[in-house]
Amino acid sequence: MKSLPQKDLYAKIFNSALVAIGTTDTKGNFIAVNPAWCKALGWTEEETNTLNLKDITLAEEQQTLNQELSKLAEGKVCSLRKTQRYKRKDGSFFWADLYRSALFDDKGKVMGILDIFVDIDVQVRSEKVQGELFQSLETLNKELSNANIGLKRQAKYDSLTGLYNRWVMEEMLNKEIIHSLETNRGFAVGIADIDDFKKVNDTYGHDCGDLVLVKLTQSFLQKIRVTDSVCRWGGEEFLFLFSETTESGAMIVVERIRKAIEELTINYKGNQIKVTITIGVSFYNGQDHLDSKELVDRADKAMYEGKSSGKNKAVLYSNIP
Repeated sequence: MKSLPQKDLYAKIFNSALVAIGTTDTKGNFIAVNPAWCKALGWTEEETNTLNLKDITLAEEQQTLNQELSKLAEGKVCSLRKTQRYKRKDGSFFWADLYRSALFDDKGKVMGILDIFVDIDVQVRSEKVQGELFQSLETLNKELSNANIGLKRQAKYDSLTGLYNRWVMEEMLNKEIIHSLETNRGFAVGIADIDDFKKVNDTYGHDCGDLVLVKLTQSFLQKIRVTDSVCRWGGEEFLFLFSETTESGAMIVVERIRKAIEELTINYKGNQIKVTITIGVSFYNGQDHLDSKELVDRADKAMYEGKSSGKNKAVLYSNIP
């Protein structure tokens, strides 16, 4: 597999991350923010050129902010985590989990501050996925000066969507099978494929196709349970792992996902893009003698049954004639 140049990889991670990320100098003046940051706080990227961390911090928290920036700038602490309220451009407030770290130059001197934070209300349902993302991004920050984190991150996450990649999910499936055999509790696997995705790329271009993948990722993370996982399986396919559930329970979640995508409208350069997905589901009852490949193959077969019978459907393998 051909890897991206490290500079391009860092930029893609920064711009594609589903969590808000901002960098400032040691005084709190903003240097760069990602699209998720602009969406969360309401300012445009250009407007942040005149913003300081104080502009998004409540008055009663600003003294604490000054103390934290001083400790980071002086190297007394390297990182911190806290939960507090932040202020949007429109004056409204929201609670967020903050991960703040010092950025070091090649000589080990603090040159800036990295902030990663997320609206708790929006992201709580994807807490498990986001938790590892936060930890990985903190690791990325600490190792930027060595310029070697790119391959490590690429080995676990899809660079466009920020989701687990196929190889990580295959490990998770194998562990889930072992857990199911030990507990005698079932789980389900679902494969979702975007219907007629080639038409989107052919009509609007691959940049639009990438936007569709990112928007669907955001919707998936909002609709699955905290205990569930999703990865980018390949191309326009996504694989879901629904832990400790029944067939009917899994289908409730799958149908919720399918309907959310059906109702989603994506704006691309003034064009209103609508897509649908077809999902195939297979169930492991805790006693099946199936390996992960056979389980995925069953979900894949159910998905193609849905494709051949009209698309925009959720099909359970056990219901296939």
